[in-house]
Amino acid sequence: MTKKSIFNPVKPDANVTIAIAGADDPVILEVVEQALNLGIANFLLFGCAESIPLQSPNVRVIATHSEQEAAEKAAEAVVNKEADVLMKGNLPTGLILKTVLKREYGLRDKDLLSHVSVFEIPAYDKPLIVSDVAMNIAPNEEEQIQITLNAIEVARKLGIEKPKVAILSAVEKENPKMHSSVQAAQVAAYFKAFPDRDASVEGPLAFDNAISKTAALHKNIVSDVAGDADILIVPSIEAGNILYKSLVYFAGARVGGIIAGVKVPVIIASRSDSVDNKLASLILTVGMIGK
Repeated sequence: MTKKSIFNPVKPDANVTIAIAGADDPVILEVVEQALNLGIANFLLFGCAESIPLQSPNVRVIATHSEQEAAEKAAEAVVNKEADVLMKGNLPTGLILKTVLKREYGLRDKDLLSHVSVFEIPAYDKPLIVSDVAMNIAPNEEEQIQITLNAIEVARKLGIEKPKVAILSAVEKENPKMHSSVQAAQVAAYFKAFPDRDASVEGPLAFDNAISKTAALHKNIVSDVAGDADILIVPSIEAGNILYKSLVYFAGARVGGIIAGVKVPVIIASRSDSVDNKLASLILTVGMIGK
């Protein structure tokens, strides 16, 4: 049976408008054109107007003269409810995040924001969520707990009723010489002490034990999560970045990404991501609105 793609476009019940900061980029404009053809969103495009030749009744171009101005104007459009989603175009991730975090915009919903990637991998039989690959560099125990909670929230919006979460390290047992294994055990212990009936959290687990039942059984690991994870929580941004790019370039994965912990959807894709994966982020986000 062919598995259903989470990136199949679905027209929203109500009009969705996406504000793109730094839309004066050929890849971003291709994403916008494809989304318009699918009929899934309207757009406010912020950037150099001369470099945004799109003409459509569903597109409004707002001329800006710097990356900073583009980020601020796009954020203001969301704050003023002129747009439902904020999306990063061809500008630095740090700039859009600093803008989102400005107190005067009031967009922050939680103490910690995190990036959540949702992968569709040919060799895996369901979506795989990975966090955090783009924002939090070396999260401590408390931060990793919040990253886990943010990822669980995204999973539920995707219809995963009881997500299985693996806190990753290089090993499946605590090793005092390997900090990530100790912290993974502490995070898992937190969720055992304060159980979430709608999620299973285990750690430490190595990557193979988290996603392959065969690998888990070889090491005599039998659990609800082992070999069947819905969510992988990585120990550091380095590990997450390498895993992200390995899945995309070597495993043929399609991926969409979103920022969790804000009051409105914020799409941040890597500037090196393909048109297809940027469109996947957009489709994923539009599908989650209102859930």
